[in-house]
Amino acid sequence: MSNLYSNKRKTGNMPKHIMSVYTSVVFLLVATLCGCNKFLDVRPKDKVPQPELFKDAQGFKDALNGVYLGIDKPTGSAALFGLYTGNLSMSMLSTLAYDYDNAATANVGSNSSFFLTLASYNYADATIKAEQMYIWNGMYYNIANINNLLSQIDDKKGVFKGDDYNRIKGEATALRALLHFDLARMFGQAPLKGMNEPAIPYVTRYGVTATPFVSLSNALDSCIRDLSAAKDILAQTDTSAVLKAVDDPFTSYTQNHMNYWAVEALMARVYLYKGDMINADKYAKAVIASGKFPLITSNVALQTNAVRDRLFSQELVFSVYSSNLKTYNLNLFNKSSGTPLQVLATKGATPTAADSVGNKYLYYRKGSGAASDYRFISWFDKSTGGVQVPSKYFQDDNLPYYLQGNVPVIRVSEMYYIAAEAANANGDIPTGVMFLNNVRQARGLPALNASGINYADSLSSEIMAEYRKEFVQEGQTFFYYKRLNKDLKQVTTTAAAVPAGVYTFPIPDAENEYNH
Repeated sequence: MSNLYSNKRKTGNMPKHIMSVYTSVVFLLVATLCGCNKFLDVRPKDKVPQPELFKDAQGFKDALNGVYLGIDKPTGSAALFGLYTGNLSMSMLSTLAYDYDNAATANVGSNSSFFLTLASYNYADATIKAEQMYIWNGMYYNIANINNLLSQIDDKKGVFKGDDYNRIKGEATALRALLHFDLARMFGQAPLKGMNEPAIPYVTRYGVTATPFVSLSNALDSCIRDLSAAKDILAQTDTSAVLKAVDDPFTSYTQNHMNYWAVEALMARVYLYKGDMINADKYAKAVIASGKFPLITSNVALQTNAVRDRLFSQELVFSVYSSNLKTYNLNLFNKSSGTPLQVLATKGATPTAADSVGNKYLYYRKGSGAASDYRFISWFDKSTGGVQVPSKYFQDDNLPYYLQGNVPVIRVSEMYYIAAEAANANGDIPTGVMFLNNVRQARGLPALNASGINYADSLSSEIMAEYRKEFVQEGQTFFYYKRLNKDLKQVTTTAAAVPAGVYTFPIPDAENEYNH
């Protein structure tokens, strides 16, 4: 098969989207689940042709389950790391945001020189190019499976009972928007300078079709259309509660589904990226006002707690579940030997010396930070090798099932940051400070004095400081920097030369790993 990605975005050509060429796709057949387990926790045992898969409601559930498993890491992927449980969170994006002080060190983390090369922003390196290609391919692989499901579901509406039709269709449509949005955030240009430049193909049809690249603006509009449709569909399901384990495993663990509130939260995020502060504010406040994801009121991650909830899990609007998270954490952070990725308090003997202050000190203690910050206190622990590492993803032996295996994709705290930024953009600094203080006080920090913040730039600096504290190991800080076209050299402690195109991943020039 010819290389479908050889046409670059700037040519305006219409490359076939590599993931739309399936004629007989296979999905994951998931064994019958027991009520105590997350619906993603039973591994696939076989593959089945699509006519067999889509003959009943369970087949559609299995197909959607396959997508949720695929956004951890697609089956058969040769990538070094997963998608939302790796490159889009703790590995690639967090490294590019320079979360880790020692990333630019040979043999740190895992995979030899990967992090050293990545922290040098060398996108021309063969390993980095391959990993970014696997991101592209993996995301579109999942989109193809979503489109196949959506192409079948309306004709089989009669096989569903209760909420299942609306739940499956709504979640699948929302996932399509999520995947395209993050592709656009990685492979499109920064919105402040490239909104009208070609970004990605937005693929909504299943089959052998030619799909053109669309501008970033058009891609965001398509995301909004999908999310608006998903919101209307999911509004017809039971949204009365955020569930943990219930008798029906498919409806269990709301926070591991692209649920109604996650759709609203993603709408806030997309509108913010588009520069539409009014709608970003509207949807962020809707998620906050739902009361479904309350901010913590004490340090639930404290080391002396019987159970440490390091992720502040009640605040997670949507998280991806992976049964492999313990392994990912052991490979990168909680290493018994070798050098883990670290967020250091100091890089030398004198913590006040400019060249020896580490990110842990800069993020959590400098300026309006304080040692009372729950994140400073509880998001860093000693590894099994005896060195301090970021510990959000530690999987303690006594961790209850509902706290296991989660990687945050959307936090409710981000909704407060969006509301603060929207108020600031509207010239309402006191309201912006109020929303920011809601999170600060929920993290054990004193409230900022609104009367002491007289300029929009001052509040913007405080918001940026919060992003850096809150999203360590989660990847969202990179997207924050990109959205505002921040100078990475200036806003991070990197010593690397930062190239002009650092915010735009190159479109892969090879066919996808599945050779379809």
